[in-house]
Amino acid sequence: MNCSELITSRRSVRKYLNKEIPNELIERLLQAAHWAPSGGNMQLWHFYVLRGEAKQKVCDSLRRPTHWIYSAPVVILVCAESERSAQYGERGKNLYCLQDTAAAIQNILICAKANGLSTCWVGAFDETACKEALNLPNERRPVAMIPVGYSEEEPKAPERRPLTEVVTFLD
Repeated sequence: MNCSELITSRRSVRKYLNKEIPNELIERLLQAAHWAPSGGNMQLWHFYVLRGEAKQKVCDSLRRPTHWIYSAPVVILVCAESERSAQYGERGKNLYCLQDTAAAIQNILICAKANGLSTCWVGAFDETACKEALNLPNERRPVAMIPVGYSEEEPKAPERRPLTEVVTFLD
């Protein structure tokens, strides 16, 4: 599959098979994240690979019922390290670190698809409860959880707004 096909065929999956993921595949996803672009090459991210009890604890911090996350064999928690971007002022602290994590997350999602895995980008959780559940350092801000596994379903492509509604060309 070429890059465009990977991007357009990737889906948010919420049903996973009860099948373990080899460590080398998880490492491949983390390498893809690690090579994401970042402002000033600061790499303002940290990744936690959650299984077992750690996954249970962090899943309990979600805002709404999302029992489906428990079924994924792995959850990758992506954190921003905003204090490390202080040299860029408030914009670095409040924006660049989030942009960096977003690029890393997208790389994980596309790499997972390329390797036969399915994912979902989850942002609906209580950051404070998540940090407390895992006893994370203060400098790490939980930004997203990514359940990773082998899909039990094949979701249909969601509707997309036409490009004419979301793009403006300026001369």
